[in-house]
Amino acid sequence: MESIYILSLIIGLFFLFILGNFLILARMKVQTVRAFKEVDEYLRKKIELANQVISEISKYVSYEKDFVRNVSDAKKKAEEAKTVKEKKEAGNILTIVLNAAFNASEKYPELKFSQKLNQLKKEINEIEEGIDSFKSLFQELGETLKKLLKSKPFGVIYDLFKKETKTVKEKVKKVKKRIVKNNKK
Repeated sequence: MESIYILSLIIGLFFLFILGNFLILARMKVQTVRAFKEVDEYLRKKIELANQVISEISKYVSYEKDFVRNVSDAKKKAEEAKTVKEKKEAGNILTIVLNAAFNASEKYPELKFSQKLNQLKKEINEIEEGIDSFKSLFQELGETLKKLLKSKPFGVIYDLFKKETKTVKEKVKKVKKRIVKNNKK
């Protein structure tokens, strides 16, 4: 009878360990999703500010159309980005183009002293700082996840689920191929 209690205690502790690790992963996922939403919001604000930069620069620099077109193209790419990688790349391009726009605006005294343009520069710098803070959060979450997956008990369980998921995916692919073959006949 005592061995049943010990066995149930061990099973219970193991279950609590698995549950605890699952909750850690769930919390990390929620943090990551929130961070991505925040970065998306920053990118949306950056796009709005890019529109304002275009209109402000266009007022003074009507003969440098390439300049405005570059900012517009970068803004369009950022708006059309769907995946995380595309959004990151588009955000980086938009930053480069906007910085080039601000640097070139220094040539024009009207733009250099434009309060509106200076305010836009300040807001874009604040957005960049916000995005940088989320980059460090993503790195921290990645490090924590790697450590968690390398820990012996959880890593072994993760590998088991990973292998099981692969075999399920392979089976689904085979079934789809059979269905496609049967439909062709």
